[in-house]
Amino acid sequence: MKKFKLIFIILFILIILAPLMAFNIKPNSISQIDNRALTENPFTLEGDLTQNIESYVNDRLGFRDEMITSYTVLNDRLFNKMVHPSYTYGKDGYVFGGGVSTSNDFGDFHMIFADMIEKVQHYCQERNIPFLFVFNPAKPAIYQDKIAEGVNYNRQWVDLFFKELERRNIDYLDNTGTMVELRDKGIQGFNIKYDANHWNDIGAFYGSNAILEKLKEKNENIHINKLDEFIQTKTLEKSLLVSKFPIDETVLKLKLKQKPKSLYEDYFSELKINPSYPGFGYFINESKNVENTPKALVFQGSYMNKLGYKYFINAFNEYIHVHDYQNIIEFPYYFNIFQPECVIFEVAEYTVIENYFDLERMKAIDFNPSLDNLSEEDYDELDLEDEDIKVDKGKTLTKINLNTDETYSYIWLSKGGIFDMYKVEGGYETTMETKKFESIKDSIKIYVKSAKSN
Repeated sequence: MKKFKLIFIILFILIILAPLMAFNIKPNSISQIDNRALTENPFTLEGDLTQNIESYVNDRLGFRDEMITSYTVLNDRLFNKMVHPSYTYGKDGYVFGGGVSTSNDFGDFHMIFADMIEKVQHYCQERNIPFLFVFNPAKPAIYQDKIAEGVNYNRQWVDLFFKELERRNIDYLDNTGTMVELRDKGIQGFNIKYDANHWNDIGAFYGSNAILEKLKEKNENIHINKLDEFIQTKTLEKSLLVSKFPIDETVLKLKLKQKPKSLYEDYFSELKINPSYPGFGYFINESKNVENTPKALVFQGSYMNKLGYKYFINAFNEYIHVHDYQNIIEFPYYFNIFQPECVIFEVAEYTVIENYFDLERMKAIDFNPSLDNLSEEDYDELDLEDEDIKVDKGKTLTKINLNTDETYSYIWLSKGGIFDMYKVEGGYETTMETKKFESIKDSIKIYVKSAKSN
């Protein structure tokens, strides 16, 4: 009996010590079970030290993922209850993202966000480029009757937000109607369980086509996707996305028949992009179906990044996409480089919050007006010396800097076209494609508006 007690005590101590012995101290660790960065060294973080230490220990304790998985599976099997940081159960086996009940009351942020969209649209309109803002609904908006009892899903802010868009005459598409129509036809635009935060492949197909059909009103050469242009397969998913939570769901997958040419490697290393949201792609589609389609620049979020991108690849001859979060605020930078023939700005319902779009940066937006729309009395040409201009020529992109201590309201560079310049340390800068810079023999000219000394 004493030996049994001793063995039991040793085993009990080992069970307690094992998580401490497996404590994770690696920097920049990512949790695979809830798809987020783990808390870093608490002594280097701002805020309450005690709370930071508690978060650090909770995140870094050994076997954390295994313990969470066991706990969630046990609750599911015994009580049919979803206990998971990223997901929650609805009715009839439906799974929703963990933020289904998150309140997003309409307020100043949404007004400023609408102002930003208006400024992007106005920028495009002044340059005769079609623009479309796209709003993609969250899963609860389509399956409100499947949300669990007691969960408060409030979507009133969306209607108020759309009224602000309409008041500003913004050209937009709400894909909520597209997804509701699919459901009415018995088509699952969202899976019942798998990847609860995004539409599925068939939802992305119809949602993307709705975008293309809206754009086709402005350019009849837009190609609308057909299902027979894709390979259809079915995959049995055994666990929720970025989670070990077990499920058993067959999911339809669509794959491009023709592999496009990617220019990602040519551009990405020289492109300025937010490191937290580095999604980028540049595709060339050589199919005859898209020979006359416009060059598309798309600022997109997770709906398009994850599944929708393939349908835009199939619809345009040239398709450039940039992760929209924070990067859209630098819109003229990308416009100058890629010189698009149409622009799309897409967001998911649950991303219209300050975590993804910085409020103060949006407030500060002051894009250059089109120089072509100004009279000659509205701007001046600078007298330039050789030392005023610095050219930094990369393999794909070329940066041109104006060295000056002066501050201007707006400033443009002219070299075979008009390029906006923006304030940087020591002067102003613009970026263009190197091939464009080298093909133009014109000398550089700089135009400024409302010059004033510091």
